[in-house]
Amino acid sequence: MKIIQIDGIRGLITAAFIGVCLFAGFVIFPGFVAQYMWNKYLVSSLMFPVLNLLQGVLLWGIVAISYCILSKKGFAISFKEPPTLSDDELNSIINKAKIHSKMKKINTMVQKSDSFEKNNNSVIDKDLSHMSSPIRTSDDISVENKEEETVSKL
Repeated sequence: MKIIQIDGIRGLITAAFIGVCLFAGFVIFPGFVAQYMWNKYLVSSLMFPVLNLLQGVLLWGIVAISYCILSKKGFAISFKEPPTLSDDELNSIINKAKIHSKMKKINTMVQKSDSFEKNNNSVIDKDLSHMSSPIRTSDDISVENKEEETVSKL
């Protein structure tokens, strides 16, 4: 089901304008054409009665409905309700959506970590001896070994 939201007077005026234009374009104008063609060709040649605009609109309606009834395609507009989903189908769709959202979050995290690693590669080349870290580096281990050797020699 589609929902159309109309906000305020301006929205009402716009909706009325669209409705009038659709009515004029699909009802009044073809009715006017039907009236004109009837009056021009049938009144003068076969002495049929003259039609006014309302009768032209009715003539147009008769022609349009007759065409829809006689054509094998039927109406182009369907008034059926859309098929409803069962609970199992709805649950499977919801589960797929949850999995999809989790996968999207994971992909985003992986992309961010990849860019973080690229940025960190440039930082590793720099001298970071002034920063303390809970992780031992090879330099820290060699300094401790040297200190132990000097302490043990004493």
